[in-house]
Amino acid sequence: MKVVIVGGGIAGLMQGILLRQKGYEVVVYERTKQIQTRGHAFLINGEGIDYLESLISEQKIELLHQKVDVFSLKRPDDFELIKISLDDWYSMKRIDLIQFLVSFFTKDNLKFGFEFSHFQRANGKVSSVVFKNGQMEEADIFIGADGSNSLIRKTLFGETEYTSTSVKEVVGISSYLSQSEISVFQKYQSNEKGLAFGCIPLNDNECVWFMQYDISLAKNEIHQPEELREFCLSLLVDFPEEVQKVLHLNDFSNSYIWNTRDFDLLPSFHKENVVLIGDAAHLALPFTSAGTSNAIKDAITLSELMSKMNLDEAFSTYYNVRKEEIASHIQQGRDLKKIFLNPYKYSERGYVLPLVSDEYDSKKNKSRFIVHISYFTDPICSSCWLLQPILRKLKLEYDTELQIEHFMGGLLPSWESYTDKRITSPADASKLWEDIRETKQIPISGDVWLNDPLSSSFPPSIAFKAAQLQDNDKAVFFLRRLKEMIFIEKKNINKWINIEKTALDCGLDAALLKNQLKEGEDNFHKDLALAKQLDIHVFPTLIFNRGNENAQILKGVQSYETIEQAILTCNPSAKKNKDIPTSLGLFNLYSNMSTKEFCFLLNLEEEIGRKELLNLESKGKIGKILVKELEQWYLISTK
Repeated sequence: MKVVIVGGGIAGLMQGILLRQKGYEVVVYERTKQIQTRGHAFLINGEGIDYLESLISEQKIELLHQKVDVFSLKRPDDFELIKISLDDWYSMKRIDLIQFLVSFFTKDNLKFGFEFSHFQRANGKVSSVVFKNGQMEEADIFIGADGSNSLIRKTLFGETEYTSTSVKEVVGISSYLSQSEISVFQKYQSNEKGLAFGCIPLNDNECVWFMQYDISLAKNEIHQPEELREFCLSLLVDFPEEVQKVLHLNDFSNSYIWNTRDFDLLPSFHKENVVLIGDAAHLALPFTSAGTSNAIKDAITLSELMSKMNLDEAFSTYYNVRKEEIASHIQQGRDLKKIFLNPYKYSERGYVLPLVSDEYDSKKNKSRFIVHISYFTDPICSSCWLLQPILRKLKLEYDTELQIEHFMGGLLPSWESYTDKRITSPADASKLWEDIRETKQIPISGDVWLNDPLSSSFPPSIAFKAAQLQDNDKAVFFLRRLKEMIFIEKKNINKWINIEKTALDCGLDAALLKNQLKEGEDNFHKDLALAKQLDIHVFPTLIFNRGNENAQILKGVQSYETIEQAILTCNPSAKKNKDIPTSLGLFNLYSNMSTKEFCFLLNLEEEIGRKELLNLESKGKIGKILVKELEQWYLISTK
């Protein structure tokens, strides 16, 4: 069957490649006379990158893209309001992706300089497309990929009712790069008016920037590059020096103003043998950063369905598959525009919704907790580090039966006030940890106490309590990572740079964490008061209870069997989960563990467990570091 695609942008080119792979004869017609360069750059999610990279085996051409690690939202006075790790997002220059996709075509199946005029019909369906230059092309299927101002959409469904433009966006590419060691999507948002500036690194030499503004802030029409430059500088005069540097290094002759708008979800994406994809089918406001990913997803979905179903069924199913996500993005864009135009009324946290999914979100529809465990611990407590494998195994086997609540014990207020006479200095702490490694054979290094000793365990404890204000599950993961950082990586977790990195690794908003440290400190002192009230001086301490029944208390490191018995004493009917994860599945759940911990969690003999670990290592699934002579294994990211 023959397919004609009208529109040689990302959606049309991607659709053409995928349909040719399915055996269709495809010709793509593009309105412009050469490769489109308009649209400087965009964000694309990891799923989109995966699809694109799956094509590289056929086309040996580099797909240029830049991982974006962190989103930061600041006020114009440089006060940081939000700082979070992004899930799986990348920046990419539009011209780089277009050139990559164009390389799959020849002049016989990708033709430039053809502007759509109308369709011709025969036998109750569209039989050919006619272009304004008088040429025509017959086909069995026609795909409209002619963008947000689609003439094919107008032909199928009549005039489109766009929303009015209340926000405009200036876009450019600058040679300025920040000095950050990580790739940061930096956005500055006014809390007084609809004005924002954003900057995203593209490669080692460039960044894409944008200025979004309420149209009421523009007093005059802008026509010349110098007028645009002066307009941007005047609106952003109170923004930080970094913003000024980006603008001063920008070539405004290559920048443009984008009139942002959208339209309601169409009742269908097709009529007869003509179907729409990409912006021709749906349009969300740019706040969502979803346009390119949606175009690619459209092309993949449609090509898969066309290879499995008759045409009408494929087109109808394509709409039903895509409409929910598209409708969500349309509404999301409108909600974010409302926040943007009225920042003094709404929370800026809405800004990150399109970019972040909650990987560590609490389980929904979880069965009610039966046994409550109050766990008193401390980030630098070596005995609590010994308990970590047991806590992980409890999660594997009794997760839905338990609620574990973490309390901080305040192990080391300061060296001057530390009361354990066996340890009077950092050197004593170092020796204790080295002895634990020798006797217990678990990765732990006392080097931090010699090279960069902590003066107190209060700062990381307070940070944990602040993390709990955001999300308890993420806070628990945060506490584990703090422990890994000090016990294995030998880093001082009193330092904000290490606390912040750990927070970002765990999906926490680092800026919010910093801003809530005072409240975290208040909650930390409540924990200390509770520990004093319960006469708790040993860490770890576990208190088990069920409802108002008498509590059981276990102090110090206990065996798994002892803790399990305490759970069953509280609730004899507690059910044990007998589903054991695979070796790789365990690393997907707990990304960092020692050989001994791995074997303990999977009930393996050490020799068998280590062979399994070496097998995963040989396949590139996991890596290892040595803590002195002991191995600590970690999951290798697929990205």
